[in-house]
Amino acid sequence: MAGIYANLAQLMASREISISRTPFNPDIVVIKRASFPKGETPAHLDKYLIKKGECAGKTGTLVHKGRIVPATAVCVAEKHGK
Repeated sequence: MAGIYANLAQLMASREISISRTPFNPDIVVIKRASFPKGETPAHLDKYLIKKGECAGKTGTLVHKGRIVPATAVCVAEKHGK
């Protein structure tokens, strides 16, 4: 398994980094970029926004591109050209 050496105190003090543990293996620490603030969307993601009620009522699973996925995800993919 690959590992990295990092100053944990610096990482924990940074607002740009999120540190958490995985419930599947508590010995592993997950380090990733922090999400954007609630209610804000970066400009490059605006085209992927899902409007309220856009795919409401879609339940169950469907096959999309050879994979079984939630029907809501298929609806969003079709509307956003994925």
